[in-house]
Amino acid sequence: MPELASIVIHCRDPYLLAPFWSVVTGLPVADEDRVKLAERSLGPDEAVLLRDPGGRRPDVWLTPAAQLPGPGRIHLDLVGDAEERAAVLEAGATVIRELPRWTVLADPEGNEFCLIPRNEPDPRPVD
Repeated sequence: MPELASIVIHCRDPYLLAPFWSVVTGLPVADEDRVKLAERSLGPDEAVLLRDPGGRRPDVWLTPAAQLPGPGRIHLDLVGDAEERAAVLEAGATVIRELPRWTVLADPEGNEFCLIPRNEPDPRPVD
């Protein structure tokens, strides 16, 4: 069976979204890309890589795209506690709606994602 290797998030501004998704996923920006972000030296179509140093989780790529479809370019379901939720909000997420079993949030470019409390017995939302 194939394994999930990476998730690609198309974006307008990787300088904005790479740090945001690094905080939200806990995946650090790859060393080479961290330097390029700091120097603002990414090429016009150059992606930023977020990578788990231990290789246990899929990579996340923030890839600039000239044309972006409306909401729904990605949708991630994340599990987190109250402290992690606070960090996500502080990083720039906005609450779209509160549902009984999870919260729908949006990143700074409007991509929606769900945050499911860690204590939820069956974290498979249907939204």
